[in-house]
Amino acid sequence: MTQATLAWGLFGFIVVCCWGQDILAAEEVRKVTAVYIEGQIVVDGNLDEPAWKLAQPATDFIQQEPRMGEPSTERTEVRLLYDDENLYLGVYCFDSAGKAGIVVNDVRRDFSPTENDSFTVLLDTFDDNRNGFMFGTNPEGAKRDGQSGGDGKTANIDWDGIWHVTSQITELGWQVEIAIPFKTLRFRESEQQIWGVNFERRIRRKNELTHWSPIPRPYGLNRVSMAGALDGMNGIRQGRNLYLKPYLSTPLVRRQEDDVDFIPEVGFDVKYGVTTGLTLDLTVNTDFAQVEADEQQINLTRFSLFFPEKREFFLENANIFQFGSSNRGFRGAEGREVIPFFSRRIGISQGRLVPILGGVRLTGTAGKYRLGILSMQEDEFEGAPSTNFSVARVRRDLFLSSDIGGIFINKQAGGGQFNRTYGGDVNLKFFTYLDISSFLLKTETTGIKGQDAAADLTVGWWDRFWEIEAQYLSIQENFNPEVGFAPRTGIKKSRGRFVIHPRPGERMPQIREFRPNLEVEYITNQENVLETRNLETSLAIDFQNSALIWMGRQAHFERLDEPFLIRPNQSIPVGDYQFTEYRIFFSSDRSRMFSGEFRTGTGGFYDGDKNSYTAEVSFQPSYQFGAEVSWTHDDITLPSGDFTTTLTTTRLRYSFTTTMFLNALIQYNSTLREIASNIRFNFIYKPLSDFFLVYNERRTTTGEVVERALIAKLTYLFDF
Repeated sequence: MTQATLAWGLFGFIVVCCWGQDILAAEEVRKVTAVYIEGQIVVDGNLDEPAWKLAQPATDFIQQEPRMGEPSTERTEVRLLYDDENLYLGVYCFDSAGKAGIVVNDVRRDFSPTENDSFTVLLDTFDDNRNGFMFGTNPEGAKRDGQSGGDGKTANIDWDGIWHVTSQITELGWQVEIAIPFKTLRFRESEQQIWGVNFERRIRRKNELTHWSPIPRPYGLNRVSMAGALDGMNGIRQGRNLYLKPYLSTPLVRRQEDDVDFIPEVGFDVKYGVTTGLTLDLTVNTDFAQVEADEQQINLTRFSLFFPEKREFFLENANIFQFGSSNRGFRGAEGREVIPFFSRRIGISQGRLVPILGGVRLTGTAGKYRLGILSMQEDEFEGAPSTNFSVARVRRDLFLSSDIGGIFINKQAGGGQFNRTYGGDVNLKFFTYLDISSFLLKTETTGIKGQDAAADLTVGWWDRFWEIEAQYLSIQENFNPEVGFAPRTGIKKSRGRFVIHPRPGERMPQIREFRPNLEVEYITNQENVLETRNLETSLAIDFQNSALIWMGRQAHFERLDEPFLIRPNQSIPVGDYQFTEYRIFFSSDRSRMFSGEFRTGTGGFYDGDKNSYTAEVSFQPSYQFGAEVSWTHDDITLPSGDFTTTLTTTRLRYSFTTTMFLNALIQYNSTLREIASNIRFNFIYKPLSDFFLVYNERRTTTGEVVERALIAKLTYLFDF
């Protein structure tokens, strides 16, 4: 029996055994009612309209941190109104310390809520216990919005919608008014609407996190199935849902030993609500001139590095194309061994941008199905033919918050060259805390046949005290997802992770939690010969103010069947290597004016030694200005020769208002011997309409300019 047969058999067994069951723990659902009004609400943060007195407030928030299940130490009141066009929220965030107790460090779009006082609302507009829209703000009226999918499995904070907010700080705390147009949302066509809803408030000076509908640790607001209910809304409509967004880009580019190029670009994006649940996006002559540069990395491993997607068109609704387990405990997306669809494969080749002629995307909900269809067409580039990239993703809801789905990805180039990836996955949630995920994938590539599948099974239990996770993954030698990310093939991997979360309480009032951790990773080739083994033991200590100390030991085994080229003219020879590394990490309270991080590691490295150091210092005297400098240094000692690497990164930001920002990213990389600068000015002169002025430069450490560009870009949203 083949591995593929076994994997599909397991896949089917899980679905059949669990079909029709719903074991998620039932709890009493909180309810709040929205009141219809005919008068106008002015979104000025005052809450002085008489209509606000008509709504019964949602209150009695419950702590998640630090004392789960206890009432919040500060009172919060949320009232909801609606008219024919908008849903309104009026929020009072009372604070016994008044103005002096409020913490605001950032007013940029999509600010980090963990470093500020903040308020966020989650709306499950289809009442499906899986998907939601999130809208958040802080006491200075900054905006943070996003989408949640898979009952918290995926979250896309890069989604931007049209909505309005104004906050005010008062002697009693702070208050906020929010208006969310119905055309920004997606919901069923029904005379009477029942939505899921939840509210989150962070009181930063106490490092306290509260929710209206309680959410246990370790989950967050995007655990949609734990939301309360919003009723009272009748007869609302989404409207036409048609947006047109043209752009004009004027880049001035000069490369080393070349003339100045000035090639203005024009293009546009169209967004249309095909149904109340499905949205069609069209892009023509797609441009990403305003995108922030990647943060550089120095690679001391044998495998490709992961760089996250930053381009707006691909970030929107990206959670729909998420496949398989989120590998919650295994270091996030960059730690995943298989990502079948990775949008950075489109329009980027060997670090250079490839022109995109255009594309189309259909995403959304149709009954119990979540759909994502994308097709993009690259132009010819440096002798490479024009190439089409297409992906289709479908998920079908199961039980209360589980799903089963499939994916198909096709890369079609000139001359009949193709690469395809297809497969299925299942994601099950039971007993509130139990997650089971499995997938099977196969690829087809011109000239390659056989040994081209990958299969995974991940089981995890996460509650307030235990984290237990186990994974088995098999990737055959010829598995080749050219529109995905799979840095290592021809392996079988077994992983286990065990963490507990004891809390000392009043016995140690400065410490919130201890987190001892044990993680084992065992990797063989397809013939079961050991290639890699890692054993990590660590202890983390979380302090009440969010500071953290982490100490760990990692024991490694690596078998090299071919030399490892660690630098262009230096390699580590074939052989078996056992070595141990010790690491320490400290992070201070990030909400302070001065904060920082420090980490160091020392120990063996193949047939030599490695000492690593990272230091980061942040200075944020106000919510308008912030500066951050980080320095990473590696000192490598090997029989073949010693060397060092250094990476220095400086970030500067200045927020003139909540809609006007200046950001700078300056990086020095000793391996490339380059200094790279990316300076971006962004003015949001109306919702989703921007003016960008971007300056990019790369120069050698001797001062010679490799590339320099000045780009102005204007976008304007027509809302029909």
